[in-house]
Amino acid sequence: MSYFVFKNEEKKRIYYETYDRSLEQWKVKTESFYIDTSFGKTHVITCGSEDAPPLVLIHGMTVSSTMWFANASFWSQNFRVFAIDIIGDFGKSECTKPISSAEHIDVWLNEVLDALQLNDIFLVGHSMGGWISLQYSLHSDRVKKLVLLSPVMSFASLNWKFPIKLFPSLWFRNSFFIRVLYNWMFAKGNEPDEILYQQFLNGYKYGKIQLRIVPKVFDRKDIERLKPETLLLIGEQEVVYSSTKKAIENASGFPKIKTKLIPNCSHCLPAEQKDIVNELVTEFLS
Repeated sequence: MSYFVFKNEEKKRIYYETYDRSLEQWKVKTESFYIDTSFGKTHVITCGSEDAPPLVLIHGMTVSSTMWFANASFWSQNFRVFAIDIIGDFGKSECTKPISSAEHIDVWLNEVLDALQLNDIFLVGHSMGGWISLQYSLHSDRVKKLVLLSPVMSFASLNWKFPIKLFPSLWFRNSFFIRVLYNWMFAKGNEPDEILYQQFLNGYKYGKIQLRIVPKVFDRKDIERLKPETLLLIGEQEVVYSSTKKAIENASGFPKIKTKLIPNCSHCLPAEQKDIVNELVTEFLS
């Protein structure tokens, strides 16, 4: 059975062209390469000085590592950035075996970090990437500090509207539904990036997600095991939680977690409020 995200070379080519255009928005010199893992080839983008502390970025679901266009150039001034395309999701990683359990996440990321020879990292994750980063940090000693940007579920249940927005895009691959989903994740008055949207659109039109792990709200006893100091940033107009207030309150109950609401943004806060997010993350990690 094939687990490739793109079922033929033409669909992959179209998606990769829009991926490359999105990556050009990083406006910093990058290098890209593949790492062989038990789950297939993992695509990694790097930038910044090779001597700088390593900063690993895990993107939100269906947007790929190109989503860091508003952040990578800033963070690369102080860190060696490693942006990893989640295997089985839209992006350039090539899945041969789907990630289907929390244990698979740990195995996959450990294989990637082993190949990169990274043992002490700063880890930043957004949305699904935030949930993956938190899950990994609960079982790893590699993470020095952790930043969670609107991690899906994790501290509060999902907004009932989210699947209503998501599944029509996955099922019908219709540009109307895909546009509605994309715009819904931005606060009113904030302009979604159109170059990234074209990549987002082609992912939904031509790809099939092979990531088989379902995020959850973590039990209190799980979060109590969290070792690294953690920064949690959530937009004041966030849409993915059943209650943003509850997510903040639940996370604030742990001494390792520092929380902050970011004004005038929703789920895409790394782009919507890039200056605030860039400064807060850099300050926290420094």
